[in-house]
Amino acid sequence: MLQTFNKSLDTFMTKEDINKVCPLAFASTPTNPKVSGKYLHVNTETIVDDLAKLNWFPVTAAQRKARKSKSNTIFSKHMISFQNPDIMIKGADGDDAFPRIIMTNSHDGFNSFQFAVGIFRLVCSNGLVVADEQFADFRIRHSGYTFEELRGVVTKAVNDLPNKVEVLNKMKQRILTDEEKMDLALKAMTIRSGKLPEGSVVGYDDETLRDMLTPKRKADEGNDLWKVFNVIQEKVTQGGFSAALRGAKVRKVRKIKSFEKDLSVNKELFKLATAMLN
Repeated sequence: MLQTFNKSLDTFMTKEDINKVCPLAFASTPTNPKVSGKYLHVNTETIVDDLAKLNWFPVTAAQRKARKSKSNTIFSKHMISFQNPDIMIKGADGDDAFPRIIMTNSHDGFNSFQFAVGIFRLVCSNGLVVADEQFADFRIRHSGYTFEELRGVVTKAVNDLPNKVEVLNKMKQRILTDEEKMDLALKAMTIRSGKLPEGSVVGYDDETLRDMLTPKRKADEGNDLWKVFNVIQEKVTQGGFSAALRGAKVRKVRKIKSFEKDLSVNKELFKLATAMLN
């Protein structure tokens, strides 16, 4: 289950805040007693401290919720996202955004620190995850963690921000037809639901797709890819609308509660949208 803690943009999470929703970040020993002798236990608290030295501070945190039928080792993965107060993507009409570094970690001996780039929009208090395969695949292994390596990850992310902004600008210039918007909504919903295998002729009804394309706020009204994508992304990840396959029962779409699914869906949605720039 997703547990998050958001503070206003002029304050950030303290370690006490993180511990309330993500106590696994402070594990003092590996959660798996069978880890290799080469495994160097570096808890997430170390990353929090080291990123603070680079002016990146925690803004959200989440961890898997252990099930009674499973061991805590299996459910030890957790996530913290970080924001730099001095780095902002200035947008038109107040649509400003903050880049984020999203870190996932596990103390079970099987996973490295993994990093992704996110974008937090002030206008809707909603976060996107940028699908960047090269950066998303960047990992720091527990067996060789150093502050210098972490600095390299952050430097890489910051240096690449102009390229991210250029992609966003291209999305704002790409005007979609009504048919393209409906198609984007349909494909986005199938990413969320995992239904409609390739070649299937079944789809969501038009009312569902129109609901997905209806903005929640005036700032998101428009036909460019950036605005349409943001409307769809918010609906798909946050839920709050009804959906139905053609001829099937209408069901309420709820907010994604798993941070792992949220990250995965966000990345796939971004890939889907940016493919329309080609």
